[in-house]
Amino acid sequence: MRVIEAKLGEVRAVAVSPDGRFVAACGIEALGVFHWATGEPVPGARSTGTAEQVVFAPGSDWFVRALRGALCPEGVERLPPELPDRGLRFAGGVAVSPDGKTLVATTHALLNTTGIPTNQAKLARWMLTSPPLATKFDLRWTPLILRSILGFDDWPPFNRLAFSPNGEFLAGISSSGFELRFGRTGGIDYRHRMPRGTRFTVPGFVSFDRDSGTCAFGWADEFHLLGISTGTSKSGPRIEASFRDAAFLPSGRHFATVGDDGRLKLWDPRTWKVVREYDWDCAALTALAFSADGSAGVCGTADGRLVQFDVDE
Repeated sequence: MRVIEAKLGEVRAVAVSPDGRFVAACGIEALGVFHWATGEPVPGARSTGTAEQVVFAPGSDWFVRALRGALCPEGVERLPPELPDRGLRFAGGVAVSPDGKTLVATTHALLNTTGIPTNQAKLARWMLTSPPLATKFDLRWTPLILRSILGFDDWPPFNRLAFSPNGEFLAGISSSGFELRFGRTGGIDYRHRMPRGTRFTVPGFVSFDRDSGTCAFGWADEFHLLGISTGTSKSGPRIEASFRDAAFLPSGRHFATVGDDGRLKLWDPRTWKVVREYDWDCAALTALAFSADGSAGVCGTADGRLVQFDVDE
């Protein structure tokens, strides 16, 4: 276990790069990127401003987040791509498809005729191509360029997005609702909306199991399990303390939750019993992510730290 004094303010989102070399974290004050092996910050990869989600590109050399309504690709080892559609404003949800070929992001809510935000937005999409070999010219790396592809209308302004591992589904969640959509068409497969006037202070979490057969989503102590083949939802395991984030482990053998009690819990998804707990005495745990192989993970804390740990399944 390693504690990184990231000094970001309360951590809202974390992500581990696909190659396992970096961890990115968004706090309420700043974003930071750190070397996984040492915990040292990546030079030049710290910037101000918070975000609800951060996602790495397939090659792990750049990442993207939505900051103050703008979609912001930022480089780790390479200049990030130049995004078209600069006139769009974004709500926060970003994701890369499992095959690494598509980047998606949710725009801000559209306004009605009186200027009031509605529950409708758009999903913008870009094609990701394999990065060309970098060439040096005047000490500058040649930036990548993404290509816009047809997006989806009639899309809620989700703060977080997630693809199913098989790429068939794309789920989105905000503080007031959840939807499961078909990844290729954007059509609705399942919708869960909160009662009118109900909004959580957190955007919520969404995670698919390894076989893309179950989707878990929720907010605070409201936790739902969606059987994708049957389209039925049921309440998940009872959580003693309000939790902030949750995710299936890549192996599919366990489901993890973190919360204000400062503990990471591993649940058996067959019985929904807690099989293991971790307590690092690091105050409230607010965000969670795992490496691609599931052998390690990272938690964000309410006081701006990151906790790296090995997973004992």
